Parts: sequence; C-alpha cells; structure tokens
Amino acid sequence: MTNSANEPWAAWAESMQKMISSPAAMNPFAGMMGAVPGMPGMPGAAAGGFDPQQFMKALDPAEIDRRVQDMRAVEAWMKLSLSGLELSIKTMEMQRDAYASFNKMSESASQTMRETASAATESVKRAARTTARKR
Repeated sequence: MTNSANEPWAAWAESMQKMISSPAAMNPFAGMMGAVPGMPGMPGAAAGGFDPQQFMKALDPAEIDRRVQDMRAVEAWMKLSLSGLELSIKTMEMQRDAYASFNKMSESASQTMRETASAATESVKRAARTTARKR
C-alpha cells in the first residue's frame, strides 16, 4: 500500500534501516579497524584487516554528503518529534491548570450557596419570630 507521495520517505526509511542495522555503515573508518593490533575487524572489513575500498568509500565526498543529508533528515524528524512532545506537555499543563481553576470556582460557588442558604434560613427564622411576637 505505497502512496506516490510516500515513496521518497520509503526510500529514506530503507536507507536509514540499512545504516542502523550495520555498525560499519555508521563508522567511516570501519575498514581500518582490523588493521589495529588487538582490535577485531568490523563487519565489511577484508580478511587481512584493512580494506582500501571500504576506506576510500568512507572518504568519498558524495558518500559523506549523502550521510550528512541522512543525518539532517533524522535531526529534522527528531526536532519535529520534540516539538510535538513539548506541545503535548504544554497542553496537559493547561488542562491541569484549567481543572484546578474549575475546582476553585466550584468550591467558591458552593461556599457562596451555603452562605446564602444559611442567611436565607436565618432571615426566615427571624421573620417567623417577629410574626409570632406580633400575635
């Protein structure tokens, strides 16, 4: 179910998956790792330890530019995700504050209603006493 609008993202996602699945793809000096005594070679390194093709590929400006573009795309995605997270946090804080305000308003209204009811009851009692005295 591929949409033509999503095809560039699909290609990007596939290239990112390849890059993440291979540690050597993330390390431009992976081919040289096997040449260091006592250090095991990374995947993709030649049996002898040093793979000149891998080393030259890592230094290829086009490959470096491609990796930089990939990393910029990841950076943009992370910034977008961070913005969404920050917005969610702010929204929840606003909801919490609104809920607290409504609770205060409710408590204040309840207190006012109790005071009004108490005052009305006292007024009715006073009126009843006054009426009883007049008789």
